[in-house]
Amino acid sequence: MQVTCLSVPNPRSYLICAGIADVENRGFDTDYRGTIYIHSTGKRGYSGMPDMSEYPVPVIQEFNDMLERIQELDQSGRYIGIPDAGVRITLKDEESQSEQAVAEYALLADAYATYRKDPARPFFHVQAIVGRVDLVDVVEHAPSEWAQPGYKHWILTKPILFPEPITGVKTSRTGLWTCELPE
Repeated sequence: MQVTCLSVPNPRSYLICAGIADVENRGFDTDYRGTIYIHSTGKRGYSGMPDMSEYPVPVIQEFNDMLERIQELDQSGRYIGIPDAGVRITLKDEESQSEQAVAEYALLADAYATYRKDPARPFFHVQAIVGRVDLVDVVEHAPSEWAQPGYKHWILTKPILFPEPITGVKTSRTGLWTCELPE
């Protein structure tokens, strides 16, 4: 099956496919609209989540901050409660949280579970197709916290993070490109 792909560095590739980042910033426009398979590039993450301080991810930032203050966990958390000293992670008041907070929590929980099973297994794969999204528009001034000034903002919807990435997909391409994937 031939698919259209876009290479995106880690961890942003996972943030896009998990439904956390809804915009991809590019220096160029495209007429293409439709499904794009996200190819993950960059460093692997071996110990759970990497430093996310440069990204607008309040759930993950709160989790990292809370780990530094283990005694105050349950009282101080807006998104996450860790009642059993790190044994269990829960999303507080899930029904009242935004879709982005729920998606961010799901990604964090997956990374945490992967790390607890095998700390040497990377959560963020490289040279892999990690999921897919639909490219629905390209604009210059997207109203998203992920939109960076001076770039074309590729508007992404319908994110799917694959439970297991399709590994071994090597490329040096930076724009849209096609790839033959197994059915």
